[in-house]
Amino acid sequence: MLSVILKTAIEFILCALLIYGFIHEKEVIKFEQRIKRIIVLNYRRNKNKNNIRKSGRKCARLKIINGRKADKSKPYRKGFDVA
Repeated sequence: MLSVILKTAIEFILCALLIYGFIHEKEVIKFEQRIKRIIVLNYRRNKNKNNIRKSGRKCARLKIINGRKADKSKPYRKGFDVA
């Protein structure tokens, strides 16, 4: 008896989602495209990391260092440089 009620509830939820998809079609399409973009970008990023790791090259990472002006007489500036 419980399995019949559970199956009916799941079918009802799926029908409700299908109807919602038809009513809000543009929003659902935007959501699907966003999910696809996230998956593709993460796949490419992980593939690139694996290729770098397999080839033995170190990934060139940018480091943030404290910057100083060329003129030593002036005080330390409050900025950062990328090296």
